[in-house]
Amino acid sequence: MSLEPDGFAIVPKVLDRPQVEALASALARVDDSGAVRRKGGVYGVRHLLESSPEVRALAASAALRRLVEPVLGSGCFAVRGILFDKIPTANWKIFWHQDSVIAVKERKETPGFRGWSQKAGVWQVEPPAEVMAGMLALRVHLDDCGADNGPLRVLPGSHRHGWIDDDLDRWKAETAEVICEVPQGGVLAMRPLLLHASAPAASPKHRRVIHLEYAAGDLPGGLEWRDRVGKA
Repeated sequence: MSLEPDGFAIVPKVLDRPQVEALASALARVDDSGAVRRKGGVYGVRHLLESSPEVRALAASAALRRLVEPVLGSGCFAVRGILFDKIPTANWKIFWHQDSVIAVKERKETPGFRGWSQKAGVWQVEPPAEVMAGMLALRVHLDDCGADNGPLRVLPGSHRHGWIDDDLDRWKAETAEVICEVPQGGVLAMRPLLLHASAPAASPKHRRVIHLEYAAGDLPGGLEWRDRVGKA
């Protein structure tokens, strides 16, 4: 699989239906301490690598690593797992942005790392762009995600230009967006710096996505990744 020059790729049929159903059942049993709720419904769960052995095993599985290793190398490891869902009570819109933070074990002031914050007790920080450029995200779809279910929209090639702030309007005007429709069991692989957005679902129903982030190197200044899940 090659992500260049676009910064993303859709890979269908990575997981079969029994594997998807097993993951869905496992997610239903996850401790809700990391759950994000709106109007009584859960539309996100943080820290899945810690709270779900099944997701941890998925991140280390040969099926996913065969997508990551050609890009990041055999020494790569998963550093974060999150569940996203779109439900009628949490049918949100995401504006154009780049993924901009990583999760670390503790706060250590380090040149180039800024915007420290804590969510659910976990330290997050915006690293230099080159750290994000060396990562890869896999979005594992547990439900079909068609055009009417709030799919991710991306601006191809935007990941190759570091942090994009003032140039966002230019990118939106000059680059044709791609709508990423992904079938159940498929995976959307993407560079975190890729500009992406999503609209509310026209027909709100489950759009469960296990979002896994991978890296391949240590952090500077004594900083440590919050999680580090290598091959099984």
